[in-house]
Amino acid sequence: MRYRQEIDIVECENVYPPMEDTFLLLGVLEIHPDESVLEMGPGTGLITCHLAASAKSVIAADVNPMAVECTEANLRRNELSGDVRESDLFQNISEQFDLIVFNPPYCPGTEDDNLALAWAGGPDGTEVVDRFLNRAPEHLLPNGRIILLLSTEMNQIALETILRPFQRIELGRQQLFFEEIWVEELRPLEP
Repeated sequence: MRYRQEIDIVECENVYPPMEDTFLLLGVLEIHPDESVLEMGPGTGLITCHLAASAKSVIAADVNPMAVECTEANLRRNELSGDVRESDLFQNISEQFDLIVFNPPYCPGTEDDNLALAWAGGPDGTEVVDRFLNRAPEHLLPNGRIILLLSTEMNQIALETILRPFQRIELGRQQLFFEEIWVEELRPLEP
């Protein structure tokens, strides 16, 4: 993926801002110009804007209506096109994609205000990822892939169980002060 340095993002109130996890994910993404892409949970839309500048088509879906507005505004600000939908994971998504990108809520927690939904991944930090991966394969085109950010904050035993049905390749890793985060490419294993 070629990065457009001139992409200009405005952060929005009650929307998860770009952080270390966002930049790690952005740094390992490889997008082909003929790919259709879904970004789940775009927050401000920084990655969505980069995807829109590189891929054939992009849809972004976020449960937070303020993140939907923020992503739409940042796409317009950068004169990029993309379809942004309010959706609890795949609730309002029927299409199939070459690539699905997700920086999920992965910290243990159950808060449910709009901003907390960006980080609170349930008691183990894995519940949202589990729900996502249960539905993601049906939204992949043949040879499609998932790019997923993960964290040591998640219950590692539960995470290993959730990831068992996928072929996994690690794309990048970063040590932070209190946790380690990494990005994996997942492809569903043949039954």
